[in-house]
Amino acid sequence: MEITFQDDSTLGEGSFIRVFRSGLRFGKIFHTADVFRFYEGEQEKLGGPDLQDREIERLKVAIVHRYRQ
Repeated sequence: MEITFQDDSTLGEGSFIRVFRSGLRFGKIFHTADVFRFYEGEQEKLGGPDLQDREIERLKVAIVHRYRQ
């Protein structure tokens, strides 16, 4: 399953990176407080992100590694 990333934004949520798996919406990456946070689905979750990192490229690699199957 291919993981791809696309910059996106909305008035309510600001800018974020949308994550797709096999062409379907899979999650979002938000940048807050100098940390990139990945959440599966369309909304942030209580309890924290599924993955996070201070560097976007490392986070993208972690997402691909964890979810590509």
